[in-house]
Amino acid sequence: MLYQYPLESLARRRATRSQLDFAKQARRVLVDTDDAMFEAHDHGLAIFAANEDALGAPVRVLREVFGDFVEVRRPKVRMVPGDPPQEPVMHVRITARADHEIPLLAELRARGARVIEQCVRGRVWIARAEAPLASLLGLPERIEAITDATATHSIRLLRYAPLPAPPRPAA
Repeated sequence: MLYQYPLESLARRRATRSQLDFAKQARRVLVDTDDAMFEAHDHGLAIFAANEDALGAPVRVLREVFGDFVEVRRPKVRMVPGDPPQEPVMHVRITARADHEIPLLAELRARGARVIEQCVRGRVWIARAEAPLASLLGLPERIEAITDATATHSIRLLRYAPLPAPPRPAA
């Protein structure tokens, strides 16, 4: 398993006989980076990514080359198998105007993020937090919506942690 890529998505081409042929063609137009890697499979092109932002550029390239025939599935969080399985925990850093502090903090807390540090420097608010990747899916779009695309953020793999045990049913 490629532990540095905790997200996986699948690109497929509509109206094609062979997803493997599409995946091989798509693989030739994409370049592996530190943030994304690609593998051709018989069910389509597997895209492994370090975070949601790393999915953006390859998806744009695929749409430029193959047009509207490309279907990209929602990303899935990749767990490390074992007993118990482990989930990716991410480090989040947000830099925004200070007037966005309250709604951004509310968004982080609603996602179960643990805020590690925050400060205000003049009119700029900076926060660092950590949370399981599964709870952070969609956060980049929410940050953009809350701040009118004026904030910057980074979401990076921090570590893997055991999944919490499911609650036991009452007797």
